[in-house]
Amino acid sequence: MNRNSLVVLSMALLFVFIFIFSLFIGRFPLPPGQIWRVLLGFLSGEHTPHKGGQAWSVFYYLRLPRVILVAGVGAALAVTGAAYQSVFRNPLVSPDILGVSAGAGFGVALGMLLTGDILVYLLAFICGILAVGLTFLIAKLAGSGMMIMVLGGIAVSALFNAAISLLKYLADPYDQLPGIIFYLMGGFSRVGWSEVVFTLPLLILGVGLIYLLRWVLNIMSMGEEEALALGLNVRLLRGVMIGVSTLMVSAAVATTGQITWFGLLIPHMARYLAGADHRYMIPTAALLGSSLLLIMDDLARNLSGAEIPISIISAFLGAPFFIYLLLYRRESGWN
Repeated sequence: MNRNSLVVLSMALLFVFIFIFSLFIGRFPLPPGQIWRVLLGFLSGEHTPHKGGQAWSVFYYLRLPRVILVAGVGAALAVTGAAYQSVFRNPLVSPDILGVSAGAGFGVALGMLLTGDILVYLLAFICGILAVGLTFLIAKLAGSGMMIMVLGGIAVSALFNAAISLLKYLADPYDQLPGIIFYLMGGFSRVGWSEVVFTLPLLILGVGLIYLLRWVLNIMSMGEEEALALGLNVRLLRGVMIGVSTLMVSAAVATTGQITWFGLLIPHMARYLAGADHRYMIPTAALLGSSLLLIMDDLARNLSGAEIPISIISAFLGAPFFIYLLLYRRESGWN
């Protein structure tokens, strides 16, 4: 077993430990022995989704779906960040560069003004996809080129952020506005099994597809000319990567709000640990992203009496690491 395989195995073991640990802690702590009794009761039929004690209700309805979705979102954001950085050959690219997060955030705000939880998820998902579609349209009309697409994404993000500000201005300051602001700051307090069923299949499908195409990322990271020389349909494969990433990020923002810095920084950490080969870097990024987002979520729901929006924690941890990359980019492999 080579070094990179050991890194992936270590990350997998770390993830399993943090995943199980996250099930124990919270405002209603569940000791390991109590969780074991709850699981035995479920396997024996004593506990069902509609029958069981308080510990079972906390475990089944609150803790388990939340931890599952946190792990899925962490993996998805990390993998999409790695894919974007390879496709655009830019270490500063993150999953929201083409406007998907701003578009999905606008859908969230619009849905909360119109009321209805399901409507919020659907509008966020649809608006995130529409934002990236608008970016592609601008790039097509303005001329080909990765820089044009990135600049178009910046313009689309600014447009949707302005629309979000307008919706905040129009919202009821005592009823709707606090909910919109808290939702957009990111968090998993609203997560239940319905959010897991809506979001997790898209995240698993997207991460799995990007992993299957990991050899494409290895080639595209060398440059467009090299990829074309090797016979790749660069435009098609780039569209597939961006489309899959857009679906994942839209689904994540629809259910959890915006989580900043994550998709930008985790790929750098994974690349440092496992190298630039996407055969190892993609699973390392997924496992590391899941583990770190679980830790951030544990902090968000345990540091104070009121749950802290997770984007605040990710920014406090992410910004110093970003400064470190700026100061020591040569040592970290960021040239």
